[in-house]
Amino acid sequence: MNNPYRPLPPLGALIGFEAAARLGSFSLAAEELNMTQSAVSHQIRTLETHLQQPLFLRISRRVELTDAGRDLMVSAQEALETVRLGVRRLDAYSKPGSVVIHMPPAFGALWLAPRLTRLRGSHPDVDPWLYTGSHDVDLTESEFDITLTTEAPAGEGFAAAPFLREERIALAGPGLAADFQNRMGEAPLIHDEHPDDWQSWFLAAGLERADCAKGLNFSDTGLAVDAATRGLGMCLCDRTLAQPLVRAGKLQVLSPVSLRGGGQYRLVTLERNLKRTAVRALWDWMLAETGGS
Repeated sequence: MNNPYRPLPPLGALIGFEAAARLGSFSLAAEELNMTQSAVSHQIRTLETHLQQPLFLRISRRVELTDAGRDLMVSAQEALETVRLGVRRLDAYSKPGSVVIHMPPAFGALWLAPRLTRLRGSHPDVDPWLYTGSHDVDLTESEFDITLTTEAPAGEGFAAAPFLREERIALAGPGLAADFQNRMGEAPLIHDEHPDDWQSWFLAAGLERADCAKGLNFSDTGLAVDAATRGLGMCLCDRTLAQPLVRAGKLQVLSPVSLRGGGQYRLVTLERNLKRTAVRALWDWMLAETGGS
């Protein structure tokens, strides 16, 4: 009868094996792990002895994985990554107020940052750790507690709530906005990651402009908006994201025309995360802000 509790190989040996397998070299693995090459070789031999089969072919001065080695490399990488994530998640217990959130850069700069004073006032025990990026993240395989995304979660164990449906409006700094009606056909345009939107906006406004593709180009809406506040041209931005700058007088809305039908942004987390007081507090606060901002 097979023993389901067959002793596992030493963790150190698995770490040494994974590094050597990934890098294709015992010496490079030793350098990465701050060990000697002989120590890595010893770990590999220990693992091969434990498993009773070779994991590497020693060919002259190089090594190659055997079929068994390639199979084990996949399992070892998955297992070690699971352990790393589990260890990182323990930070939540030593820092119970920390909440790690991921959102697009424009939302971090234009939506969350201007509201941090309100967050600190209403929830002084919540310490948000903000990471921004344009790509979606997998909450099941990362340290993030909450993400803001246009993708609906797939599978069970997720909680999701509608956050914002994008509505892009035309904006400019006060100096350019004051003369917009006279310069709408020639005022410089600022483009973000949606380069075709200016053409769509002019069509929606019933205006003609042949040079919609010209102007400054940025990979992020936040940078485009910053350029507009400096008087460099007109930009398009979501109405909600632009509100703090409009209220502060740094930007003015150029027209009631807007582009609707953009992405539906959602707050997404794992259901188990909402059992943590800090995560639930930040989750509820963010949803309340979208309704009251």
